[in-house]
Amino acid sequence: ANLYRRFVTQFPAYEPKPVLVAVGPRGHAKDLDLDWTRSFFEAMSNGGHRSRVDGLSIHYYTDFRKSQEHVATFDARGWFDVLREGSRIETVIEQHWEIMGKYDPSHHTKLVVDEWGVWYPVGEEIAPNYLLSQPLTMRDAMHTALTLDIFNRHSDKIVMANVAQTINCIHSLFLAKGDQYVRTPVFFVFEMYRAHMGKQQAKLRIRCEDLTVPSRSDAAATVPALSGSASIQGKALTLTLTNPSLDASLTAKLHLTAGDIAEGKGIILSHANMTASNTFDHPTEVQPAPFAVSIKGNGSTVTVPPRSIVALEIRLA
Repeated sequence: ANLYRRFVTQFPAYEPKPVLVAVGPRGHAKDLDLDWTRSFFEAMSNGGHRSRVDGLSIHYYTDFRKSQEHVATFDARGWFDVLREGSRIETVIEQHWEIMGKYDPSHHTKLVVDEWGVWYPVGEEIAPNYLLSQPLTMRDAMHTALTLDIFNRHSDKIVMANVAQTINCIHSLFLAKGDQYVRTPVFFVFEMYRAHMGKQQAKLRIRCEDLTVPSRSDAAATVPALSGSASIQGKALTLTLTNPSLDASLTAKLHLTAGDIAEGKGIILSHANMTASNTFDHPTEVQPAPFAVSIKGNGSTVTVPPRSIVALEIRLA
């Protein structure tokens, strides 16, 4: 807190005012690093210059660096362990936000998730000198969709979120080597979720039972059978859904609380193989495809296949 004050008090108070972001916690720590946030805001509120804090940065890596987990080859336990650990970011967001509210009841300070993604052990790089260039799979695409849906559902708390890296690194959207270039499955999730941008969060309630799943660390492990987020602008509604099951489709009945649906279309990212990836030799192995939407009045019925991410574009009447 003292270092933060030392630097930010040098910034001018006139327009355009800078956005001031404080270095924050490692959310992927076992204890979520809650004491960092608590100690920082407590120190900021006890004496001294009460400097403005616009954002608190937070890192959350789905950290498997010290595990035996592989990037490109894994079983059902590896699939679900990564998804479960990645989804823990929602707890991190909620608990740090609660602490911030005790010192900042109006919640002027927002969260900046400035690094997130899956971090696997080294050893599967596209070349020895391409550090951390990991060959991502459908598992990482599913992880990305789950994470972006969490960010959407907590858009009142998060002012900015940045995936760890873009090219040839952790959780990258692209891989490049010489004149070769390929889009990872993660890229397509970002492309599908672009439709949420510029819209306002729409309340989404999903009613379904959790899946009991295999795990290396928890004999009673579960994950939501269906998760997602929604946003709206005018009569344009965007809905994203994920089905993490490896073997079961899920049929969902979508119901609007008001109004009717005029038309809808969708896109799906899925693959029969959970370890499927795009490589320099097979750059289009994982690709999005059109997804049919059946509409009736104020609702719709969609069947989401296993290992699938679906984005729906719905126009309201």
